[in-house]
Amino acid sequence: MIQGIEQNPKLGYYKVGDRIFYSKPEAYLYATKSKIEPTWYFNNTEFAKLDWTVEPELSLRELYRLRAQQLRDRYDYIRLELSGGSDSTTVAYSFLLNGIHLDEVVFRYPAQTDKGMTGDAADTSPTNTLSEKEFAADPLLRWISTNFPATKVTVHDYSENLLNEKYLDDESWIFTTRDWFQPGHGIKHSNFGSNEQRALADSGKQICLLYGVDKPKVGLINDSWYAYFEDVHPNQPSPIVGPYTNLTSELFFWTPDLPEIIVKGSHMIKDWFDMPANQNLKYLARFPISTASHRTQYENIVKTIVYPDYDPATWQTTKATNSFYNEMDYWFHVNLADTKYQHNWKSGLKYLLANIDPKYFKYQNNVPVGISFNNSLFFHLGKSGDYNKTRPFTNRGYLEKAGTITQIQDKKIKFYNTQDDIDKPIW
Repeated sequence: MIQGIEQNPKLGYYKVGDRIFYSKPEAYLYATKSKIEPTWYFNNTEFAKLDWTVEPELSLRELYRLRAQQLRDRYDYIRLELSGGSDSTTVAYSFLLNGIHLDEVVFRYPAQTDKGMTGDAADTSPTNTLSEKEFAADPLLRWISTNFPATKVTVHDYSENLLNEKYLDDESWIFTTRDWFQPGHGIKHSNFGSNEQRALADSGKQICLLYGVDKPKVGLINDSWYAYFEDVHPNQPSPIVGPYTNLTSELFFWTPDLPEIIVKGSHMIKDWFDMPANQNLKYLARFPISTASHRTQYENIVKTIVYPDYDPATWQTTKATNSFYNEMDYWFHVNLADTKYQHNWKSGLKYLLANIDPKYFKYQNNVPVGISFNNSLFFHLGKSGDYNKTRPFTNRGYLEKAGTITQIQDKKIKFYNTQDDIDKPIW
């Protein structure tokens, strides 16, 4: 096991019996061994106190400004993980366009292993993700450098760490990530990827490791709208902080410190899908989302609703479909094929598959492709006035498993327990 995992309950955590885990793989390994079901908690107490049916009056732009100022007042140094996508770009704008200082933006890229993997603007498949640097990130980084010279712009070549450090020396790399078991993810967002980052940690400053997580998840269940969270997104930050107590990962949007952001955005999404002109698109928001294509279409709509300053014409590839064999890692499987790096990456996956109960994996074509997602509580936003139920709600499909759905309405907890209960009145 890797030591020094960040003990940050705002990112969510897992309980197996009376034990708490901040590492998802450790939680599921222990769940398999103990035969106790794991449960994911994501700021349940804080979010359950809210009346989610009431839309905040402030605009999203103002809420984003307040969040940026909140973080600025709390930390000595703020480093934003900037990909060039809509989430992190909106975070950067929330600081810079409001005159709030952002200390650093860092773009992560495997420069030593990108041979033959970039440059085709006509290819928007996830295998061409590295081209987002040229077509999306570089223009944004140049804009920041030109207009906000006080903000440090860093391009971190994480392939140097992958190739020259002991990251992929054996299967223990699986404990350097919470949920993303791609070949480079555990080192891509390393908090100590360069001498400068290590020196900053040693400075004693209170450092914010900021992530643009995430667009609101809004689901249509029968004739009602609900907001919810999935664990795969807040599991994105690097969990390794070592002995340092001055490093804190922060999610800009999914935060209990300013929950009005997610409530406001959720209502705006609900209202958009309820507009008469958009009735035929409601299927994209039905829970559970059935395909990766539906997720991509949903997010393309949502980012135009909740990110008012982001240019939707920005070049971007489509979403990858799984964790283990993520199409974004095409560069790794081509340029590092049959190397010790690929062999040891595969050894890590084999360790997970051999030691975690098969029921805890997601499958595609009967092949395990990741550890199953977990959903949070479901927070009732309101009724959908003209949605005609065509099928009963069931917690299956994309989630690959049945289970109890815990819903929050009128600040009271209600449950869908079994298929037989689904069509019964519950409120």
